[in-house]
Amino acid sequence: MSNLALPTLYPTRCTACGLCLDACAEGVLALQEGQPVMVQPQACTYCGLCEQVCPSEAVELYYEIVLTPDAGSRTD
Repeated sequence: MSNLALPTLYPTRCTACGLCLDACAEGVLALQEGQPVMVQPQACTYCGLCEQVCPSEAVELYYEIVLTPDAGSRTD
């Protein structure tokens, strides 16, 4: 993950259920003292599974929509 922002973790929302850890095939997340932390942030592929499975919305991914001109657009 080079130019992407890292997921934002909200420890006060986290219930330490561990679902985000199970969903992360890259091993980016871990619970330390009952709080989610990124132990390998460089391995994050921004797949979004951690955010999708979190029942307490303690994980949030930032997405930016970038509009580019369509090279093949029609003008008629």
